[in-house]
Amino acid sequence: MATTTATPLTVLEMIVRQDAHTALVEPQSGQKLTYAELHEAISDCAGRLAFVGVASGDRVALSFPNSIAFLVAFLAVVEIGAAAAPLNGALGDREVTEELTDLAATRLLHSAENTTAADAARALGIPTNLITTAGNRVDVEHASGLSVVGSSNAESIALLLHTSGTTSRPKTVPIRQRNLSASTATIVATYGLSGDDVTYCVMPLFHVHGLVAATLGTLASGGTIVIPPRFSASGFWDEVRDSATTWYTAVPTIHSLVLNKASEMEATPAHSLRFARSCSAPLPAPEWRRYEDRIGVPLVEAYGMTEAAHQMSSNPLPPLDRRAGTVGVATGIEIALLDDDWNEVPAGERGEVSVRGSSIVDGYLNNPEANEANFKNGWFRTGDVGTKSEDGYVTLVGRTKELINRAGEKVSPYEVEAVLLEHPAVSEAASYPIPHPIYGETVGAVVVLRSDATVEDLLAHCSERLASFKVPTAIAVLPEIPKGPTGKVQRMSLASLVK
Repeated sequence: MATTTATPLTVLEMIVRQDAHTALVEPQSGQKLTYAELHEAISDCAGRLAFVGVASGDRVALSFPNSIAFLVAFLAVVEIGAAAAPLNGALGDREVTEELTDLAATRLLHSAENTTAADAARALGIPTNLITTAGNRVDVEHASGLSVVGSSNAESIALLLHTSGTTSRPKTVPIRQRNLSASTATIVATYGLSGDDVTYCVMPLFHVHGLVAATLGTLASGGTIVIPPRFSASGFWDEVRDSATTWYTAVPTIHSLVLNKASEMEATPAHSLRFARSCSAPLPAPEWRRYEDRIGVPLVEAYGMTEAAHQMSSNPLPPLDRRAGTVGVATGIEIALLDDDWNEVPAGERGEVSVRGSSIVDGYLNNPEANEANFKNGWFRTGDVGTKSEDGYVTLVGRTKELINRAGEKVSPYEVEAVLLEHPAVSEAASYPIPHPIYGETVGAVVVLRSDATVEDLLAHCSERLASFKVPTAIAVLPEIPKGPTGKVQRMSLASLVK
């Protein structure tokens, strides 16, 4: 139903279906909303949020597990014209406090489970509201009535998301409603999504992967979204079968886990899938082939970034050519491989993957230095190095940014190092990626000690201060950390020093 148009749409304008067709399903709770009920729930929630003081231009943090309540709250915030800032529920008190402060959040909406974020917000003096579901309605704590909501438009910022950088200070990405509608329309067109599709949402909704590809893409095409509270490999194939799921999108780690589960079965698991999509981290070619051989459906690799409101390229569905090891061709935008002077390199030569189009954000928030380095003449430099074939297929060969990509979660080495350096026994620290067959990469670290400490001490120290996916899986003690002539840590050489 969503099509590319010269007139940018708001997020709510994309959701044109308003009938009795099922829009959202929670398989565990059994809660369902039709499209008619979804629109009513969004309108009601927006009125209640307006009653408690949420207004156009506000920055509203959201802390929820995957749920109908999360989606209704998100869409209600966007309808008001405020910006939603979804938070990772795995973050600890310190990290949530830093996120809320850096985002300048004006309010926090949260579920009963997500008390860490609520406590951190209250400590900062940020108003909080508990969000609960009551039948087909989403209730807002302290809202005893309804108020007229502010008006949103395509220029309104819909999402404020942090993207991990190579410094300890994250960059804030303001995604406007027009960026979301453009990316969503591209996803619908790329995979031919329709009202007949049922999407199983395994990705967290605080990421653009789950929120845009799985959720907004489905709502814009009039399909049904199945929303488990969290991914479970053990229950995946049963729920996919029972819900008549036609597609899902996930990081390679999840594809590997569900493939392993399927391989344990005597026969191919029963399903109604017509394809699966992989994004947010490189998909190993052997895994791609194993998946298609066992499951019997196309597995298409796509390429997305927060700064592009998610999808930038994708391998196409059959009968068009899917090429293992590539992230496919540009979808809805332009892709060029640029040299350091912003000039396009010839086909087949390495350059920095750069993108331009209606889904690309205008720039980072309050970060002129990063904007000058990464945005020019509509182009955004992704930080990824790759090549592009004569017929447009893009292959990623490395990253210019020193991020550790653990199953799609980008970890800044500087953040890990800062925490290690807080330990009184550590005088120097450096973090680096460790290749991993399932997660793609995990976090490794080396330290130089000034006094006695065990590796177990350092791991416990990190576990108390970092989300679990940021905690090093290995820490090695070295007499010195190798540095280049300018004093910079040579991270790419660290893995070879650790045995």
